[in-house]
Amino acid sequence: MRKFMMKYLMVNCREATMLMTKKEEGKISFREKLSLMLHTSMCSFCRRFEKQTTTIGSESKHVHAEGDQLTASSREKIERILDVNS
Repeated sequence: MRKFMMKYLMVNCREATMLMTKKEEGKISFREKLSLMLHTSMCSFCRRFEKQTTTIGSESKHVHAEGDQLTASSREKIERILDVNS
């Protein structure tokens, strides 16, 4: 079982970030979802990156036009999650 997981499910950080992008677009297969979950369970850097990109994506959904801006609360939330002020 362990060999199967390592051979077919384990991905590196570069592949994991690509899977995160696909996940945000809603185009991720079950196998890819398992691979991503396995990787992020072991990699704190990718886990943090996923949290950051998810927050940025959800907080900036309403910004469509060039003149639109984030609300102050959305901007603060993104800054907190990215540790900009720390």
